[in-house]
This record gives sequence, C-alpha cells and structure tokens, in this order.
Amino acid sequence: MSSLRSLRHCLALGAILLYAGISTARWARRAVHWPAHVGVDEVSLYERRFDQLRRALPPTGVVGYVGYPDPLAPPSDSVPSPALLHFRRYLLAQYTLAPLLLVEDTTRALVVGNFAPGAEPAPPGGFESAGEFGDGLMLFRRRRP
Repeated sequence: MSSLRSLRHCLALGAILLYAGISTARWARRAVHWPAHVGVDEVSLYERRFDQLRRALPPTGVVGYVGYPDPLAPPSDSVPSPALLHFRRYLLAQYTLAPLLLVEDTTRALVVGNFAPGAEPAPPGGFESAGEFGDGLMLFRRRRP
C-alpha cells in the first residue's frame, strides 16, 4: 500500500514538474518574440498623427470638430459599428488635443476635420481649408464676410 502511495506522489510530482516546464517554455517563447507582438496603442498613434495640427491650434480654448464614420468598415466582431468608431475617433482626438476642448459642431471659428485616411471632404458650409495634415486630418477656418 505504501509503494502505491509513493507511486502516486511521484506521478503527481512529475505532473506538476511537467506542467511547470511547459508553462516556462511557453513564457520563454513569448518573451523571445515579444517585440514583434507589441503594437502601438491608439493614443500614441493619435498623438503622432495630431502633432502638426496641435502646433496650428491655440493651446487652450474651444474649437469645433467634424468627422464621419468610415463607410468602408462594416461592423463585425472585430470592428465596431460606424457610429461607435466615429465616437471613438472623437474621444481620441479630444484626449490628444487636451487642454484644448473639441466640441462636435461648426459654430466655432476653427474646426478640426478628422476623416478616414484618403478622404477628401469639402469644408463645412461657410468654412475654408486652413491646412491639411495627412491621413484625413484637416483644419477649417470660418470665412470672413
């Protein structure tokens, strides 16, 4: 009976060691390939994308914001609905340009246009282009009467 108990203890210890070895091997494989799996977060991408625009805007105050959902991105499990994508872009732009406040309207003298890359939208009514910053990022200025 005691030899059966010893065998069970040895098998249990072996199973624990095998599990630990496999876990360590998985961790080591991920650690070796870690830089390839690390992506850049959206906030960092927006900070880089908005860098030149930030220099063209006042440091504080309120400016308008326009954009539209990407019509080429249908909703799926990995891609949110166009309205949610639009809202996420607005929040990322708001965070990136803080303490400047973005309001989603065209009643301000300056309006940031955050569109899908490659889009060439016309300025909102009563506005003219004040600069293009690439990747669908634009600045509009209200026309003087």
